[in-house]
Amino acid sequence: MNKSVARLLVLILVTTSCKSENKSDALTTNDILTNKLNVLIDSCWNDHNVSRINKLVSKDFIRIQNGITVAGNENEMAAHMNVFFTGFPDLKIQYHDAYIQGNDIFMNWECTGSNTGIFGEMPATGKKIKIQGFSHLYFTEEGKLFKEDVYYNELDLLQQLGYTLTSPVLQ
Repeated sequence: MNKSVARLLVLILVTTSCKSENKSDALTTNDILTNKLNVLIDSCWNDHNVSRINKLVSKDFIRIQNGITVAGNENEMAAHMNVFFTGFPDLKIQYHDAYIQGNDIFMNWECTGSNTGIFGEMPATGKKIKIQGFSHLYFTEEGKLFKEDVYYNELDLLQQLGYTLTSPVLQ
């Protein structure tokens, strides 16, 4: 092979490598965040492994559920998760749609389980639940989850557990 053909092959190889390298760089953030989401749902929530949460979240992580802060750090998040795992030992979460924009994930999810344990301060009802919700997950540039806004219909959850509302006393 002569020198000019060898140079041409090297030039093509370098050009092709640069193009595919740039293409993979564009997917890196999405791939990382998708992986983090899958670990959060599968390993943390569905496998009930609260120890994995510490590797995913920042030290100052905050979880806001229906407008109320329920966890202000990684340890509080683990305790919050354990409330659900105690109340619903078979709890499973599945996400249907997840959209990544920058370092944020917007996700529609569904949660199922049977209330066979104490849920917070409420005794087990033996009832099955199926609720839908929406989460907005915020990640740092380093890929740590630092905030989660969660929205779901708590009244629907309580009604599925058999709780009812009583009319207010009017005078």
